[in-house]
Amino acid sequence: MRPLAFLAAVALLAPLAIACVDHSANNNNNPTPAPTTPPVVQPLTVLIDTDQTMTATGGDGVGVFVEYAAGGHWHLWWTCDTSRSGLSCGFSIDGNAEVAAGGIRNLTGDAAAQLSNGALSISSSTAYEVHEIAFDTTAGTKLTLNARVQGIDPATSFFFFVQDGKINGGYAGTLTNPLQLQGKSP
Repeated sequence: MRPLAFLAAVALLAPLAIACVDHSANNNNNPTPAPTTPPVVQPLTVLIDTDQTMTATGGDGVGVFVEYAAGGHWHLWWTCDTSRSGLSCGFSIDGNAEVAAGGIRNLTGDAAAQLSNGALSISSSTAYEVHEIAFDTTAGTKLTLNARVQGIDPATSFFFFVQDGKINGGYAGTLTNPLQLQGKSP
């Protein structure tokens, strides 16, 4: 009876010993597993209705709103839920236009936005106000946006646009972050 009990104990310990060896195989036998790289997310591309607008009141909800007008004219604006939370929202939005030349140009607005090599970078703290920017791209260009609110990444539930006459086209799934947007007609 004793050998069976011993074999059962060894069989139970063997997987644990293997697991310990596997975890200690990184830097200097550190028992902490090596960090993994998050998977690369393929951005979802959405076609937004051209020349459609949205409305929202600053302080009533968190959102990054994207509108497109014919000819390559974009309008981005964002709001916070300060009326409900009592807190302001720190926004960080990065954008790139996927074109061979030109990128993002003619930037205007009331937010701390910068253009560098045709790429957009925004950092803002928003409470009851609505911050906004406008810019141009080549007509029909895909715009890739990456947004973080209070450092939360991804902020996919905060993107809003009009598609097929409905907010977010009535899409009930999870949007990607980054998200690619393109006007339905250039």
